[in-house]
Amino acid sequence: MKGIQDISDYFRGLCEKHPALLHSETSGSRVYEVVAYDEAFSDFRTGGREKSYFVRFILPTISFTDKDGNAYKNYEVGLMVGKYYSTRENAKAARMTAWNDAEKVMDDFVSRLIYDSRNGNDLFKTNIDTVDQLSINGDYLDFQGDGSFAAVMYLFNMRLFRTIACGTDFTNVHWTDL
Repeated sequence: MKGIQDISDYFRGLCEKHPALLHSETSGSRVYEVVAYDEAFSDFRTGGREKSYFVRFILPTISFTDKDGNAYKNYEVGLMVGKYYSTRENAKAARMTAWNDAEKVMDDFVSRLIYDSRNGNDLFKTNIDTVDQLSINGDYLDFQGDGSFAAVMYLFNMRLFRTIACGTDFTNVHWTDL
């Protein structure tokens, strides 16, 4: 069974390979981190390159849907990509450029998710072959404090977890892998 650690590892791998990010666990090269939803909107100082990108994998919310008398467990996962911008000169233009850059990285991630699903990545089992299956919602965010960061956050469903196989009379209760 795949779980939240597998999803986190997948996104860390994308951050390591993306040419704008090149995440590494060495000091000064950290871009990626895992945070709870309530922590996602604070403390943007990272262990990464100063005045660069950050990527936050936001731990998911959980919902269940019914299909053929079974409850399917869905995770709504958050991913936030932000980029530093300077407020010294022409802050509005710098913020727009940072939002554009962050959105491009995020769209690269979505393209890769769909590509990997279509090609049978074990994590997705072809459950997110199209953007519609991802159920993506997004938002632009702006954070100012020790540094200024323009960010893009996407929330999307990942229907790749276990099914509660109950049957219509709920007498046969057990977990099965999707």
